[in-house]
Amino acid sequence: MLKSKVIKLAKAEVGYVEGKSNFNKFARVTGHANNKPWCNTFISAIFIEAGLKNAIPITASCASTLAWGFENDRIIPIKKAKRGDLLIFDFTKSGQAQHIGLAIKRFNRLTKTIKTVEGNTGETSQANGEGVYFKTRSKDFIVAVIRPLYETPGAPNREKVRK
Repeated sequence: MLKSKVIKLAKAEVGYVEGKSNFNKFARVTGHANNKPWCNTFISAIFIEAGLKNAIPITASCASTLAWGFENDRIIPIKKAKRGDLLIFDFTKSGQAQHIGLAIKRFNRLTKTIKTVEGNTGETSQANGEGVYFKTRSKDFIVAVIRPLYETPGAPNREKVRK
């Protein structure tokens, strides 16, 4: 399944650390400018490498990804977030899309958290760090959950839907 491939590729990058001044290998894959914050570039590169460049917008901008989610009716409730969804974060409560991650587990309703893989994060700066890490994020910082277009438009959706 393509969603599993995206998750596998993202997990394989955990431990990657950027070079000087945000220099990263993912900018080359996407064609984005280097030496810039690269959290969304990481997500775009993973989708390109998985053969899913039409499943999400290929952009360096979290705000553009968020806008795409709204424009394409791909925003879902936080409580329904699951593996393979994109999470947009606002760590400062500014109302701005500051960071993005890939959900690797479904939303935990008891702890109100979700496990992710994220690029350009770290311990000192959550939204502009130095590497690719596993994170556990509180729903308090999630602005939106975006469901990528894993299925081919017009083809039957093979994802199992829980009611």
